[in-house]
Amino acid sequence: MDCSDPGCTAPVYARGHCSRHYRQLLRHGTLLPDQAPTACAVEACDRRAVTRGWCHGHYLRWSRHGDVRADEPLREVTPDACSVPSCVRPHHSHGLCRTHVGRHRTSGDAAPEEPVRTPAGTGYVKRGYRYVPVASEDRWLVSGATSAAEHRLVMARMLGRPLTPAESVHHRNGQRDDNRPSNLELWSRFQPQGQRVEDLVEWAHQLLLTYAPHALREVPPAAVDRP
Repeated sequence: MDCSDPGCTAPVYARGHCSRHYRQLLRHGTLLPDQAPTACAVEACDRRAVTRGWCHGHYLRWSRHGDVRADEPLREVTPDACSVPSCVRPHHSHGLCRTHVGRHRTSGDAAPEEPVRTPAGTGYVKRGYRYVPVASEDRWLVSGATSAAEHRLVMARMLGRPLTPAESVHHRNGQRDDNRPSNLELWSRFQPQGQRVEDLVEWAHQLLLTYAPHALREVPPAAVDRP
């Protein structure tokens, strides 16, 4: 259903009005006529007026200095580069990019000699493990992450489910970046909570449910009830 206001084809949001017109009624008690964007009141400024007839840049000058300083051109804002030599990432704060300022906050040193890992879009290697971008259709396997350790992602695809925190992936040949399915095997740190018989039985039951549910179906009922 379209908005009931003349000339408006937006869908109804509340009380027969679209979202924009409904909020106008709440704020002003009446509908305001639609107006085309106007230019900034400062001559020679081709930016759109947003507040008090000025563009955002001239309004900020007026709010800070009491004068729009119409004779001074507005500066085009371009991000400065990180102050670390050879780093071309844009400045974030304190003259550093996000990566280097994060290092500085953590350890007090931006560590400029340490390489910055490449973005997730191209993949990167960290402590010998390869991290890769995750396609949108596979992100449910890694809790929605956009990048993940490739060995865990490959194993999750093989199992058809996300890995649990108690599961790890072992490289058979010891090479952490060799993530061929034949080189990976699933390890588990699944441990019982105690040594009482009830705890061990529950642990064994949960272990079989997780990794070998068919084994439970193969056990004869008489064997389960036998003392």
